[in-house]
Amino acid sequence: KQWYQRRVRASSNEANLSNIATTMSNSFPEVWNDIAIRPVMTQLSVLKNKQTGKLLIVGNTHLFWNPTYHVIALFHIHALCTKIQSVKQWCREKFGKGDASVVICGDLNSGSKSFVHAYLTQGNVSELQDGSELYSFLSNHVTNPLKLQLARGEPNYTNYTETFKDVIDYILCDSESKVGKVTPSPPLSDLEKCAGCPSAIFPSDHLPIISDILLPS
Repeated sequence: KQWYQRRVRASSNEANLSNIATTMSNSFPEVWNDIAIRPVMTQLSVLKNKQTGKLLIVGNTHLFWNPTYHVIALFHIHALCTKIQSVKQWCREKFGKGDASVVICGDLNSGSKSFVHAYLTQGNVSELQDGSELYSFLSNHVTNPLKLQLARGEPNYTNYTETFKDVIDYILCDSESKVGKVTPSPPLSDLEKCAGCPSAIFPSDHLPIISDILLPS
């Protein structure tokens, strides 16, 4: 597949993200401090098909692990999606070939009932509203600018140990793309034999997820 990588800097004004950060720091200083002292690394690549000129933006990240502080992971993934939206705008202005496709993947350390999962699959966290002032603010102001879908569905597990079993790794793509073949989850009997990962059968502490993503023409 003839793709090449190019580094870009988005010039769009990400005012909304900045405004959210300012409000969080003023209205919820303890929560904002938790976010501010735990930076996260992300990687963005813009790939271009040499034959068709079609663009693909790939985002990869590893979010904060502690589910007690899933607001931290939510803000980090919101920052990533906001940056991707800015890069999409940059691509439209520079190349003029319509919207670039998007793929986001990584160890998101977030289960199916987390803020991150709701944000990525539903666009916001309103379904998790508990009536608190913080949750109300997040529901009304932290909205995903991207329309995404799970490109691997919901595997049985991506992390399996004696004390923890859940799906925390994901592949997502934009809603215009189509999902092709996916690798099946390993049989539960194989996981139970080794009492968790890593093991002789599964040498990594995470189980692989793989899918074919068909980009629109």
